[in-house]
Amino acid sequence: MSSRFRVIALCIVGLALSGAPAPSPAANADRGRGLYEESCTACHAESVHARSKRVARNFGEIRGWVERWNATLGLRWGDEEVEDVTAYLNAAFYRYAVPAAGTPKSRTPSLLSSRPAAVPE
Repeated sequence: MSSRFRVIALCIVGLALSGAPAPSPAANADRGRGLYEESCTACHAESVHARSKRVARNFGEIRGWVERWNATLGLRWGDEEVEDVTAYLNAAFYRYAVPAAGTPKSRTPSLLSSRPAAVPE
């Protein structure tokens, strides 16, 4: 067995034993689009996602912003809705690498613990 294969196998076993969440069903970007259009477009135009100086620098940070605004606006979206909106935003505007199923969700504490600030257009 090659050492490369051993490293990959050990990583897989490590993830399985780490308590990482089981893979969830694939996020539904179409549903996410509907949720976003219903709850977010009153304040967000496409330009907020298309600006050259993006605030979200990876998939986890997109999720962090969705979670932050979900809490701030009292939308009461569950994990599934947050994942759907995150998938929509990533597919429509960002195109960042999507973490593998079962990978622990990364959160950006500074996004979740602070009050929203004005973000330049």
